[in-house]
Order: sequence, then C-alpha cells, then structure tokens
Amino acid sequence: MKKLLTLLLMNLKELKNKNNSRMRKEYNTLIGYSPLENVDIKKMQWTISNSKKIIDAYYHSNKNDIILVAGAGSGHEAIILKKQYNLKTFAIDINLDSNKLPNDKNLIFQNQDLVDLSFRNGVFSLIYCNHVLEHVQNHILVLKELNRVLKNNGILYIGFPNRNRLIAYIGSHNKISFVEMIKFNLNDYLQRIKGKFKNNYGAHAGFTEKEFFYDASNIFRIIKPIRNKYMLLKYKKYKMIINFFIKIKLEEFFFPSNYYICIK
Repeated sequence: MKKLLTLLLMNLKELKNKNNSRMRKEYNTLIGYSPLENVDIKKMQWTISNSKKIIDAYYHSNKNDIILVAGAGSGHEAIILKKQYNLKTFAIDINLDSNKLPNDKNLIFQNQDLVDLSFRNGVFSLIYCNHVLEHVQNHILVLKELNRVLKNNGILYIGFPNRNRLIAYIGSHNKISFVEMIKFNLNDYLQRIKGKFKNNYGAHAGFTEKEFFYDASNIFRIIKPIRNKYMLLKYKKYKMIINFFIKIKLEEFFFPSNYYICIK
C-alpha cells in the first residue's frame, strides 16, 4: 500500500511539472521575451549602482566576505557586482553558458538549481537576487535555501515584478523596442483577463508586496521594503511624480517592481 501511494504521488508530481511546463510554453509563445544575451550593459550598471547605494546602508563588507549572485542569467550582473565590491563572488544559474563567461579565480560561475544549493550553511554575507524569483517553480523553497546559505545577519537583496502594476518593461535591462514593450504589456493584460497572469503560467507576474512579505516573514528575521527608495534613486529626474504617487498611496499600482532587503 505504501509503495502504491508513493508511486501515485510521483505520478502526480510528474503530471504537475508537465502541466506547468506546458502552461509556461503557452504563455511565452504568445509574444515571447527578449533573450538573456540581448542585455543593455549600461542600463544594468546604472541599476546595480543605485541598488548598491541601498544595500550599503545595511551591509558593511570586509575583505573575507563572499557574495552570491542567485540567478546569474547572462553573467553580466555578477561581473559588475564583483567589480563594485571587489570580493570573492559566486554566480549561479541553472543554465550558464561557460563559453561566454570570464575566467577569474574570484568570480566563480556554477550551474546550480536555486532550490538545492551545494553550499554549506552560512557561507555568504550578501546575496543579490534580481528578477529571478518570478521564474522559479517553488519560490518558498528558493527563499529557504537563500536563507540557509546566508550568514547570521547576512543580507539578501531581492527584486521582482510587482503583480499589481499597471505597466511594466519600461526600465528593462533587455534591449526592447517601444513596440515590443507595448506588446508585452498587452499580453500581460490579456492573461489577466484569462486568469493566467501568474508565475506558474510563465508570466513575468511576480508578487505583490503583501504576498512576498507574508511568505518571507516566516523565513527571514527582518524584512524591509525598499521599493520607494529604489525608485527615487533610479529615476531622480521624476522625483516629484514619484513622491506624488507615494503620497497618494498609489505606488503599488504605478511602480513596476518590488524590492526588499531581507536579513537573516
């Protein structure tokens, strides 16, 4: 009986994974998103520079610290962060192209799954995880793994799309045209109408502030929303407009992404 139940559970899990894969494929084939290689490096440097200003208010590095870039994508973020902090850096992703990555003993790229990291407990002082969480199958397991490999009082900087946003893709690192941006947003609205604007369908939906806080509060000791600070730093010339949205409490709908500092 026990073997039968185990077999049944395995079959159900396999069916669920196949269904999720089919749903993601269905969503992404409607419009499709720019490939990882199509990165605007200047935009990425600008974003990371602003992110670092926020991170450094919570994180004070020393020469023995190790950084983890969780979800390294094309590898560019890890290269920029390594230069900015000048610390040993691990960069992991489930699909890394080693032929396109630099050879640096203090910048180590590894193919790893975020739900099952090979690192021992308490290795990293800082984890950088930007626009990755919306792509994983089980974000709770990922958050638990990131917490596990953090040192006590270690910092997780994490960002992801805001599921309540009215418009997105404006500040994307990928080189997309205005027409593509319109198509992506129209696609998102179409999926909202269909009830498929969810990560498990392959949508770049992300999480609302409340959704993430609820999940992360059971894992991390301290959780600080930094979305407003991030927006004010990144878009200084629109400071009056941004402050206006904050004042009338409409930032949840007008700001396309959510950002947090999580402390173990």
